[in-house]
Amino acid sequence: MRRLTGLEHLDHEFATTWPTYELDAKTLALLSFAKKLTETPGAIDDADFDSLREAGWDERGIYQATVLISFFNFSGRLEAASGLPMDGPKLGDQLVKML
Repeated sequence: MRRLTGLEHLDHEFATTWPTYELDAKTLALLSFAKKLTETPGAIDDADFDSLREAGWDERGIYQATVLISFFNFSGRLEAASGLPMDGPKLGDQLVKML
């Protein structure tokens, strides 16, 4: 998200506070899609993909975003079910450094 928005000060709390930021329409559409896919995946329909396209996302970008969002949802649920510690600020910082 830091690279996408150019906002280097973002931390793990951005995951819940993003609606309060002034972000471009393309980023907002993606974050809205990610939220819906995470919280209510069964409610995803054609209108969600149409919204992404209208915001400027192409088919490849939509596919890649869907794969990444789904992967992180899967791994987070696996961590929770396995009793592993949840991601925190230190782990997030480590991952960012690896990118």
